[in-house]
Amino acid sequence: MLPLSITKQVKCKLENEKMKIRPLSNWQTAVAFGLPGLVMVFSFHWFMPWLQTLGLTPFESIVVSHTVPMALLLTAAVVMFHRVEGYPLTWGAFRQRLRYPTLTWRAVLQGMGLFLLLLVGYGLLNAFSQLLITQGWLPLPQNLPALLDPRVTLSTAVLDTMVGGQISGNWAVIILYFIMLSFNIVGEELWWRGYLLPRQEVRYGRFAWVWHGLLWTAFHVFKWWDLIGLLPVCLAIAYVSQRTKNNWPAFLAHFLFNGLGLLGMVTAVLTTNG
Repeated sequence: MLPLSITKQVKCKLENEKMKIRPLSNWQTAVAFGLPGLVMVFSFHWFMPWLQTLGLTPFESIVVSHTVPMALLLTAAVVMFHRVEGYPLTWGAFRQRLRYPTLTWRAVLQGMGLFLLLLVGYGLLNAFSQLLITQGWLPLPQNLPALLDPRVTLSTAVLDTMVGGQISGNWAVIILYFIMLSFNIVGEELWWRGYLLPRQEVRYGRFAWVWHGLLWTAFHVFKWWDLIGLLPVCLAIAYVSQRTKNNWPAFLAHFLFNGLGLLGMVTAVLTTNG
Protein backbone atom coordinates (compact mmCIF):
# COMPACT_ATOMS: atom_id res chain seq x y z
CA MET A 1 0.00 0.00 0.00
CA LEU A 2 1.36 3.42 -1.02
CA PRO A 3 2.04 6.01 1.70
CA LEU A 4 -0.66 8.67 2.02
CA SER A 5 1.60 11.47 0.67
CA ILE A 6 2.44 9.47 -2.47
CA THR A 7 -1.21 8.55 -2.95
CA LYS A 8 -2.14 12.23 -2.87
CA GLN A 9 0.58 13.06 -5.40
CA VAL A 10 -0.64 10.35 -7.77
CA LYS A 11 -4.25 11.52 -7.38
CA CYS A 12 -3.24 15.12 -7.99
CA LYS A 13 -1.32 14.13 -11.11
CA LEU A 14 -4.30 12.19 -12.46
CA GLU A 15 -6.61 15.12 -11.76
CA ASN A 16 -4.26 17.52 -13.55
CA GLU A 17 -4.19 15.26 -16.59
CA LYS A 18 -7.97 14.97 -16.53
CA MET A 19 -8.46 18.72 -16.22
CA LYS A 20 -5.92 19.66 -18.88
CA ILE A 21 -7.57 21.86 -21.50
CA ARG A 22 -7.73 20.10 -24.83
CA PRO A 23 -7.35 21.89 -28.18
CA LEU A 24 -10.47 22.53 -30.24
CA SER A 25 -10.19 20.80 -33.62
CA ASN A 26 -11.40 22.40 -36.85
CA TRP A 27 -14.56 20.32 -37.01
CA GLN A 28 -15.29 20.96 -33.33
CA THR A 29 -14.84 24.68 -33.95
CA ALA A 30 -17.25 24.53 -36.87
CA VAL A 31 -19.87 22.78 -34.74
CA ALA A 32 -19.31 24.96 -31.66
CA PHE A 33 -19.87 28.18 -33.60
CA GLY A 34 -22.00 26.96 -36.50
CA LEU A 35 -24.70 25.08 -34.62
CA PRO A 36 -25.57 27.99 -32.30
CA GLY A 37 -25.58 30.25 -35.38
CA LEU A 38 -28.08 28.01 -37.15
CA VAL A 39 -30.24 27.88 -34.02
CA MET A 40 -30.30 31.68 -33.90
CA VAL A 41 -31.21 31.94 -37.60
CA PHE A 42 -34.13 29.59 -37.04
CA SER A 43 -35.20 31.29 -33.82
CA PHE A 44 -34.97 34.81 -35.26
CA HIS A 45 -36.51 34.28 -38.68
CA TRP A 46 -39.02 31.46 -38.07
CA PHE A 47 -39.64 30.95 -34.37
CA MET A 48 -40.11 34.65 -33.54
CA PRO A 49 -42.76 35.31 -36.24
CA TRP A 50 -44.54 32.08 -35.29
CA LEU A 51 -44.77 33.20 -31.68
CA GLN A 52 -46.65 36.30 -32.80
CA THR A 53 -49.22 34.12 -34.58
CA LEU A 54 -49.88 32.53 -31.17
CA GLY A 55 -50.83 35.91 -29.76
CA LEU A 56 -47.56 37.09 -28.21
CA THR A 57 -46.71 40.74 -28.63
CA PRO A 58 -43.73 41.64 -30.83
CA PHE A 59 -41.74 42.41 -27.70
CA GLU A 60 -42.63 39.12 -26.02
CA SER A 61 -41.72 37.20 -29.17
CA ILE A 62 -38.31 38.90 -29.22
CA VAL A 63 -37.70 38.01 -25.58
CA VAL A 64 -38.62 34.34 -26.00
CA SER A 65 -36.81 33.82 -29.32
CA HIS A 66 -33.61 35.31 -27.90
CA THR A 67 -33.74 33.82 -24.41
CA VAL A 68 -34.27 30.19 -25.45
CA PRO A 69 -31.08 29.91 -27.59
CA MET A 70 -29.04 31.71 -24.94
CA ALA A 71 -30.36 29.34 -22.27
CA LEU A 72 -29.23 26.47 -24.50
CA LEU A 73 -25.74 28.01 -24.73
CA LEU A 74 -25.61 28.29 -20.95
CA THR A 75 -26.69 24.68 -20.60
CA ALA A 76 -24.10 23.58 -23.17
CA ALA A 77 -21.33 25.37 -21.27
CA VAL A 78 -22.26 23.67 -18.00
CA VAL A 79 -22.63 20.24 -19.62
CA MET A 80 -19.27 20.47 -21.40
CA PHE A 81 -17.60 21.82 -18.27
CA HIS A 82 -18.95 19.13 -15.95
CA ARG A 83 -20.02 16.08 -17.92
CA VAL A 84 -17.50 16.14 -20.79
CA GLU A 85 -14.38 17.70 -19.25
CA GLY A 86 -15.06 16.25 -15.81
CA TYR A 87 -14.80 19.37 -13.66
CA PRO A 88 -16.72 19.28 -10.38
CA LEU A 89 -19.66 21.63 -9.97
CA THR A 90 -17.85 23.86 -7.51
CA TRP A 91 -17.23 27.59 -7.57
CA GLY A 92 -13.47 27.04 -7.41
CA ALA A 93 -13.42 24.76 -10.46
CA PHE A 94 -15.77 27.10 -12.28
CA ARG A 95 -13.56 30.12 -11.64
CA GLN A 96 -10.41 28.30 -12.70
CA ARG A 97 -11.61 26.65 -15.91
CA LEU A 98 -13.93 29.40 -17.16
CA ARG A 99 -11.59 32.21 -16.08
CA TYR A 100 -13.58 34.11 -13.51
CA PRO A 101 -11.10 34.84 -10.72
CA THR A 102 -11.91 37.14 -7.82
CA LEU A 103 -13.35 40.34 -9.24
CA THR A 104 -11.00 43.27 -8.73
CA TRP A 105 -11.21 46.99 -9.39
CA ARG A 106 -8.59 46.52 -12.08
CA ALA A 107 -10.92 44.13 -13.94
CA VAL A 108 -13.83 46.54 -13.47
CA LEU A 109 -11.82 49.42 -14.93
CA GLN A 110 -10.68 47.23 -17.81
CA GLY A 111 -14.32 46.37 -18.45
CA MET A 112 -15.33 50.03 -18.44
CA GLY A 113 -12.52 50.92 -20.81
CA LEU A 114 -13.45 48.05 -23.12
CA PHE A 115 -17.08 49.20 -23.05
CA LEU A 116 -16.08 52.68 -24.21
CA LEU A 117 -13.94 51.17 -26.96
CA LEU A 118 -16.91 49.06 -28.10
CA LEU A 119 -19.11 52.13 -28.29
CA VAL A 120 -16.61 53.96 -30.49
CA GLY A 121 -15.88 51.02 -32.78
CA TYR A 122 -19.51 50.05 -33.20
CA GLY A 123 -20.63 53.66 -33.65
CA LEU A 124 -18.16 54.37 -36.44
CA LEU A 125 -18.80 51.22 -38.47
CA ASN A 126 -22.53 51.16 -37.76
CA ALA A 127 -22.79 54.55 -39.45
CA PHE A 128 -21.42 52.88 -42.59
CA SER A 129 -23.98 50.08 -42.23
CA GLN A 130 -26.75 52.65 -41.97
CA LEU A 131 -25.55 54.24 -45.21
CA LEU A 132 -25.64 50.86 -46.96
CA ILE A 133 -29.17 50.25 -45.66
CA THR A 134 -30.35 53.68 -46.74
CA GLN A 135 -28.94 53.16 -50.23
CA GLY A 136 -30.63 49.78 -50.49
CA TRP A 137 -27.33 47.90 -50.72
CA LEU A 138 -27.90 46.07 -47.44
CA PRO A 139 -31.40 44.55 -47.55
CA LEU A 140 -33.40 43.88 -44.41
CA PRO A 141 -35.91 41.06 -43.83
CA GLN A 142 -39.59 41.79 -44.24
CA ASN A 143 -41.76 42.23 -41.14
CA LEU A 144 -38.76 43.02 -38.94
CA PRO A 145 -40.01 44.14 -35.50
CA ALA A 146 -39.55 47.87 -34.97
CA LEU A 147 -37.41 47.28 -31.89
CA LEU A 148 -34.85 45.52 -34.11
CA ASP A 149 -35.24 47.66 -37.24
CA PRO A 150 -32.35 50.15 -37.63
CA ARG A 151 -34.55 52.33 -39.86
CA VAL A 152 -37.13 52.96 -37.14
CA THR A 153 -36.91 55.73 -34.54
CA LEU A 154 -38.10 54.22 -31.26
CA SER A 155 -40.72 56.71 -30.15
CA THR A 156 -43.14 56.09 -27.29
CA ALA A 157 -45.89 55.29 -29.81
CA VAL A 158 -43.70 52.66 -31.49
CA LEU A 159 -42.82 51.08 -28.15
CA ASP A 160 -46.50 51.06 -27.13
CA THR A 161 -47.21 49.01 -30.25
CA MET A 162 -44.28 46.68 -29.53
CA VAL A 163 -45.53 45.82 -26.03
CA GLY A 164 -49.17 45.59 -27.10
CA GLY A 165 -50.41 48.39 -24.88
CA GLN A 166 -48.83 51.24 -22.98
CA ILE A 167 -45.17 51.11 -22.10
CA SER A 168 -45.34 53.94 -19.57
CA GLY A 169 -45.45 52.38 -16.12
CA ASN A 170 -45.26 48.84 -17.55
CA TRP A 171 -42.56 47.34 -15.33
CA ALA A 172 -43.23 43.85 -16.64
CA VAL A 173 -41.39 44.98 -19.78
CA ILE A 174 -38.28 45.74 -17.73
CA ILE A 175 -38.42 42.37 -15.97
CA LEU A 176 -38.70 40.51 -19.29
CA TYR A 177 -35.93 42.58 -20.86
CA PHE A 178 -33.64 41.96 -17.88
CA ILE A 179 -34.27 38.21 -18.08
CA MET A 180 -33.42 38.24 -21.80
CA LEU A 181 -30.30 40.34 -21.20
CA SER A 182 -29.10 38.11 -18.35
CA PHE A 183 -29.42 34.90 -20.35
CA ASN A 184 -27.81 36.64 -23.33
CA ILE A 185 -24.69 37.72 -21.46
CA VAL A 186 -24.27 34.71 -19.17
CA GLY A 187 -24.98 32.20 -21.93
CA GLU A 188 -22.68 33.81 -24.48
CA GLU A 189 -19.82 34.62 -22.12
CA LEU A 190 -19.69 31.19 -20.50
CA TRP A 191 -19.85 29.43 -23.86
CA TRP A 192 -17.69 31.68 -26.07
CA ARG A 193 -15.08 33.10 -23.69
CA GLY A 194 -15.37 30.65 -20.80
CA TYR A 195 -15.44 27.30 -22.55
CA LEU A 196 -14.34 27.78 -26.17
CA LEU A 197 -11.65 30.48 -26.17
CA PRO A 198 -9.21 28.63 -23.85
CA ARG A 199 -9.49 25.57 -26.08
CA GLN A 200 -8.90 27.73 -29.17
CA GLU A 201 -5.81 29.20 -27.52
CA VAL A 202 -4.35 25.70 -27.19
CA ARG A 203 -5.07 25.14 -30.89
CA TYR A 204 -4.24 28.53 -32.46
CA GLY A 205 -1.87 30.14 -29.96
CA ARG A 206 -1.57 33.89 -29.60
CA PHE A 207 -3.79 34.59 -32.62
CA ALA A 208 -6.72 32.61 -31.25
CA TRP A 209 -8.54 35.86 -30.49
CA VAL A 210 -8.63 36.68 -34.22
CA TRP A 211 -10.27 33.38 -35.12
CA HIS A 212 -12.56 33.64 -32.13
CA GLY A 213 -13.61 37.20 -32.93
CA LEU A 214 -14.28 36.47 -36.59
CA LEU A 215 -16.27 33.33 -35.83
CA TRP A 216 -18.26 35.08 -33.09
CA THR A 217 -19.06 37.83 -35.57
CA ALA A 218 -20.24 35.20 -38.06
CA PHE A 219 -22.49 33.74 -35.36
CA HIS A 220 -24.53 36.98 -35.60
CA VAL A 221 -25.42 36.30 -39.24
CA PHE A 222 -29.07 36.08 -38.19
CA LYS A 223 -28.95 39.90 -38.21
CA TRP A 224 -26.58 40.32 -41.13
CA TRP A 225 -27.15 44.07 -41.38
CA ASP A 226 -25.34 44.47 -38.04
CA LEU A 227 -22.23 42.42 -38.84
CA ILE A 228 -20.08 45.37 -39.91
CA GLY A 229 -20.63 47.22 -36.65
CA LEU A 230 -20.24 44.08 -34.57
CA LEU A 231 -16.88 43.09 -36.06
CA PRO A 232 -14.74 45.44 -33.90
CA VAL A 233 -16.89 44.58 -30.87
CA CYS A 234 -16.29 40.85 -31.23
CA LEU A 235 -12.59 41.22 -31.96
CA ALA A 236 -11.97 43.61 -29.05
CA ILE A 237 -13.76 41.40 -26.52
CA ALA A 238 -11.87 38.32 -27.73
CA TYR A 239 -8.53 40.15 -27.59
CA VAL A 240 -9.00 41.43 -24.04
CA SER A 241 -10.16 38.03 -22.80
CA GLN A 242 -7.14 36.26 -24.26
CA ARG A 243 -4.68 38.93 -23.23
CA THR A 244 -5.82 39.13 -19.60
CA LYS A 245 -6.84 35.46 -19.14
CA ASN A 246 -9.69 36.99 -17.14
CA ASN A 247 -13.25 37.04 -18.46
CA TRP A 248 -14.66 39.63 -16.07
CA PRO A 249 -13.72 42.63 -18.27
CA ALA A 250 -15.45 41.05 -21.28
CA PHE A 251 -18.47 40.09 -19.19
CA LEU A 252 -18.88 43.61 -17.81
CA ALA A 253 -18.29 45.33 -21.17
CA HIS A 254 -20.69 42.97 -22.94
CA PHE A 255 -23.36 43.53 -20.27
CA LEU A 256 -23.01 47.32 -20.45
CA PHE A 257 -23.00 47.34 -24.25
CA ASN A 258 -26.09 45.18 -24.62
CA GLY A 259 -27.64 46.82 -21.57
CA LEU A 260 -28.01 50.13 -23.39
CA GLY A 261 -31.30 48.78 -24.74
CA LEU A 262 -32.48 48.08 -21.20
CA LEU A 263 -31.61 51.65 -20.23
CA GLY A 264 -33.76 52.93 -23.09
CA MET A 265 -36.67 50.75 -22.02
CA VAL A 266 -36.41 51.92 -18.41
CA THR A 267 -36.52 55.52 -19.63
CA ALA A 268 -39.65 54.76 -21.66
CA VAL A 269 -41.35 53.04 -18.72
CA LEU A 270 -40.58 55.98 -16.44
CA THR A 271 -41.89 58.52 -18.97
CA THR A 272 -45.43 59.69 -18.23
CA ASN A 273 -47.69 59.84 -21.28
CA GLY A 274 -49.75 62.92 -21.95
